[in-house]
Amino acid sequence: MVLLPDNKQILVDHLEAKGLEKDTIPSFIRSMRICIATDPKMNHLKANRQLQFLGWNDTEVDYHTLHLSIACFEAEQ
Repeated sequence: MVLLPDNKQILVDHLEAKGLEKDTIPSFIRSMRICIATDPKMNHLKANRQLQFLGWNDTEVDYHTLHLSIACFEAEQ
């Protein structure tokens, strides 16, 4: 039996591959959750503006990262 990683682990691995430090990933995920909760239909450009407002100036969210995040948060509900 092969165990597949859960959505959160996929997101964490993706963020780490994009260059985020391991110790900042939980905070970044919390910030992404806040952004998506305010507008679940936002695109990645709006997500970047919201994240910059929250202090994430050095991190760019692309389309894939946004949708991985949304999938992760939806799976937790």
